[in-house]
Amino acid sequence: MDTVSMSSVPPAPFRHGCHANTSPYVPPPPPRRVVVALVQWTRPAPGWHKLNFDGSVHHDGSGRASIGGVIRDSYGRTVMAFGERTPHAGVGEVEARALIHGLHLALQNGCDRLVVEGDDLTLVRLLRGESPHTRIPWAMYNQILQLLSYFRDVVVQHVYREGNAVADALCHEAYRCSNLWTDHQLVPPAVRAKLEDDRRGVVHPRYRSA
Repeated sequence: MDTVSMSSVPPAPFRHGCHANTSPYVPPPPPRRVVVALVQWTRPAPGWHKLNFDGSVHHDGSGRASIGGVIRDSYGRTVMAFGERTPHAGVGEVEARALIHGLHLALQNGCDRLVVEGDDLTLVRLLRGESPHTRIPWAMYNQILQLLSYFRDVVVQHVYREGNAVADALCHEAYRCSNLWTDHQLVPPAVRAKLEDDRRGVVHPRYRSA
């Protein structure tokens, strides 16, 4: 096989006005600015209880869905916690089921002043009268309003997912074993760790694009 040195290859002829790339230069987009918010669970005021609730829905064909919630006093102590499976449905409806179940438990435990906290902004805004948009049947909406009316004082407020970690952990625990807990020491270790984080006031970063 013959070899040719590069020095012996004649250069390609230069053609005036021809360029390898004739596309105009497009500068890259500026880097996206990330905003960090600090989120933490807060205790209710003395004489109040707080209900945190959450729902979980799998869209993988398994038909799995669950609800979870926890009621705590002004010292951050667990009054009652629950996690159980529920029939598959849309996320909004499953979240509402978790809230309804939690409200029933709060009433049964004599909680007459209650802070209701969840990370479903659509449901929270609906219950606060801030938006007519809903993802739940009106019968379910009216049931929630009726339950809320039984409390002497009630506040409904939104919390980011990072501040609702205990209810989220209870939803995941429900896939393993549905249960109702009335003792802090008896809840599953993963849930107890989240409860301790909240009690100690651990702050969680939340990242979002500006």
